[in-house]
Amino acid sequence: MAHVAEWTITEAAGRQHPVLVDRSLLGGLRVTVDRRRLDRFDQTPESDRYVTSLAGHVLTVVIPRVSNDLPTLHVDGKPVLGTEMTLLAAATDATGATVSGQDLLRHQLLQRRGSGGAWFYWVGGASILNTVLNAAGIQWGLAVGLGVTYLIDGMADYISDTVRTPIYAVIIDIAIAAGFLLIGRAARRGKLGWYAVGTFLYFLDGLLFLIAADLLGIAVHAIAIYGLISGWRAARSLKKVEAPAPALVA
Repeated sequence: MAHVAEWTITEAAGRQHPVLVDRSLLGGLRVTVDRRRLDRFDQTPESDRYVTSLAGHVLTVVIPRVSNDLPTLHVDGKPVLGTEMTLLAAATDATGATVSGQDLLRHQLLQRRGSGGAWFYWVGGASILNTVLNAAGIQWGLAVGLGVTYLIDGMADYISDTVRTPIYAVIIDIAIAAGFLLIGRAARRGKLGWYAVGTFLYFLDGLLFLIAADLLGIAVHAIAIYGLISGWRAARSLKKVEAPAPALVA
C-alpha cells in the first residue's frame, strides 16, 4: 500500500483520528478512518465520494477521477486546508454540508440492508453447492447451506433405494435454493415482507440442525439469522427515513 493522502482529525477532547487514502499494488484506492475501511457513498463523472460521521460532524473524502488530482477532505462541507484539523462543537446546522446527516444515515442503512440481504445469496449458493457435492458422492458441505436439502436427498435415497441422489431430488433442492436467491434479491430491494419470510424459513431450517445436534450448523445458522435480522431492521428504519413528511394543515 502507498499513501496517496493523509489527514489527522483531532477532537476537542484531544482524541486523534487518522484519515488515509491508500493505493494498492493493483491500482485500486482505499479510504480508511481509524483503520476502518469506508464504502463508496456515491460517484459522478468527476469524482467518487466516501462519507462517514465523526463526533457529530460529516466527513467527506472526494477522490477525483483524474489521476493527477489529489483527494480532498471536507468536514461539514468545508475543505480541510493542510493535513490537520481540530473539530469544534458538533455541527447543529447541516445545511452547508455537501452531504447531510440524513443522506449519511440513509447510506448507512442501505449498506446494512444490503449486507443482511446478502446472507440469502450465501444460503442459496451454498445450498446449490452442497447439492452438487452430495450428488457426486462427496460427503462435505457448507454449514450455511440449507438443512432441508439434506433431508430431501436422504428421503429420496431411501425411497428410490439408489446409491446416487435421484435427479428429481436435485431439481427440488436447486428450486428451493433458487427461491432463497430470489428472496435475497427482494430483500436487498427493501421488500420487508419477503425479508421476514426468508428469515423465518431459515430459522425453521436451523431447527433441523438443532434436532441433529450439529453444533457447527447451529452456530452458523445463528450468525446468519443475526445478520438477517439486523438487515431487516435496517430496511425497516430506511422505510421511515424515506417516508415523506406529513403535510401541514393550516
